[in-house]
Amino acid sequence: MPWVSAAILSGILESIFAVGALTCWYSHSVTTWAEEALYSALNNGPTADYDPHVLGLTAFVIWCIHPLTWLLASFFVEGLARIVAAISIEQLLPMWILAFADWCYGQFTHRPPEGDALHTPGGREQLRSFIRAAKQAAKTARLTELPDELTESADGRDSILEIHSSHAKNEWTPPGVVRVGSVYYRLESLAEGRRPRPFIYRLRRLSAGVPGRNVILYQSPVGPDSAATQREHS
Repeated sequence: MPWVSAAILSGILESIFAVGALTCWYSHSVTTWAEEALYSALNNGPTADYDPHVLGLTAFVIWCIHPLTWLLASFFVEGLARIVAAISIEQLLPMWILAFADWCYGQFTHRPPEGDALHTPGGREQLRSFIRAAKQAAKTARLTELPDELTESADGRDSILEIHSSHAKNEWTPPGVVRVGSVYYRLESLAEGRRPRPFIYRLRRLSAGVPGRNVILYQSPVGPDSAATQREHS
């Protein structure tokens, strides 16, 4: 089953149907409300003293804040998000209403987590991750991208390499393994430094390589460009 293509097609259909439903809902609701207000005005009702244009604008505002309008708009936005996720990173996102129904069923039947749910962080962890990402984005928003600064020192018999970077390296999480040239290091810790290079990565040199594990390839900065990283699958 080509799940990525199916997700793209499903997102397109969801967005199209949402736009069609919004159009029908707008045509029915605004026309009906404006018509009722106009008839009331013609019969000297409560709206007799209002301008017909104001009545039409009022009907449109009511349509915008109506719960059904927000529900249909959520399907349109969700369809676009599912299309982008499937095209960009090949991630398959479910419709929120189906995911919510599945969650309710799991809670009602006390179903144990399975599949991807086993590795999905809880709400608190996701909130903490979001806050950390927001703080990190705020910290680096006005920083100019600069080449990394590397300092090497000795810790007993081991060699310690510190990389001071102006921007965060998202894939660098301890205890990952980093290859600098032909030398392997283990990423021990992350620390906060001073601007303009507030991210400090402390690495300990390894005596040998680490075959069979994911290794981050790090290119030492040469010239004005910043260091580049990529992932090697051994």
